[in-house]
Amino acid sequence: MRVCYLADAPYVHTRRWVEYFARRGWETEVISFRPARIPGAVVRYVGGFEWLGKLRYLAHARRVARLVRDARPHLVHALHLTSYGYLAARSGVRPMLISVWGTDVLEAPGVSPVHEYFTRFALRRADYVTATGLHLASATLTYLPASKPVTVVPYGVDLDRFRPQPRPTRDEPVVGYVGRLSPEKGLATLLRALAALQGRGVRWRATLVGDGPERGALERLAARLGIADRVRFAGEASHDDVPSHLQAFDVFAMPSTWEGFGVAAVEAQAMELPVVASGVHGIPDVVAHGETGLLVPPGRPLALADALEALLTDRDRRVEMGRAGRRLVERRYDWRENAARMERIYRELATAF
Repeated sequence: MRVCYLADAPYVHTRRWVEYFARRGWETEVISFRPARIPGAVVRYVGGFEWLGKLRYLAHARRVARLVRDARPHLVHALHLTSYGYLAARSGVRPMLISVWGTDVLEAPGVSPVHEYFTRFALRRADYVTATGLHLASATLTYLPASKPVTVVPYGVDLDRFRPQPRPTRDEPVVGYVGRLSPEKGLATLLRALAALQGRGVRWRATLVGDGPERGALERLAARLGIADRVRFAGEASHDDVPSHLQAFDVFAMPSTWEGFGVAAVEAQAMELPVVASGVHGIPDVVAHGETGLLVPPGRPLALADALEALLTDRDRRVEMGRAGRRLVERRYDWRENAARMERIYRELATAF
């Protein structure tokens, strides 16, 4: 069977879905506004009109519709609602599945009446809608006809790759973060919390893995706070290297101001790391407060510092929460089970039309 994806080809979660179905014998084609190669798939890069920004999606709508029809798929799967989902709906090819991933439903519809129109148009035309967590599913239902449900299919984690080893007792436990260094990740709040811990005499070191537009500002902030010698900016890392970075941490910090799903928290818990995170958007779906981690209000350095201190000074609690996190991931977020669920949806749709 043939499946045509409308999605950003370089995005790691696009690649995971596409590569899985290619290995399963599906003919896979990806139509993307960003170029990349994906093993086993044909990628159709749609270039031009970059100076228009997001409006280039509209400028290329007819071209994308033609590419989708030319692919003659048994199924169209759009990964992201207000861009690729809208274009998939414009193509008129059915059956069409839309997967909602985060800001595409939590923020984009409120940007303008046009964005809300795109949201409702895409969802109205979709034959099936999935979301990565309960919070996203609830937000999506706001824009759906009453008779149309949303099915939760998480990203999931490869539990064979994300397999922890025992951690040594360290005089200075390591607070870690893996992800993009961008404003919504709340990392300035983390640095201020760490500075507060230093003032309290709590011992720690920190490693931030990733890159992004905030890196320079964060490095300068660390210097102003007097903690630059204790905070390591490790730079960008491939997804293949994430487990080894997580293995080097004792606590995972995720102080985001918004977070659609929180896949980084799921991966950290798979590695038996307790998570200290903001209790916003999709994070409470994946971090059980008091069991696998601690949730705090976003943008509150002292609250974050209190939660970090509670774990940095109590190794037994860290170990207990880490093991509980691994059990939670095994129950809910095993990639093989999540992917098999999506494949059942694919086959159901492909044979119904």
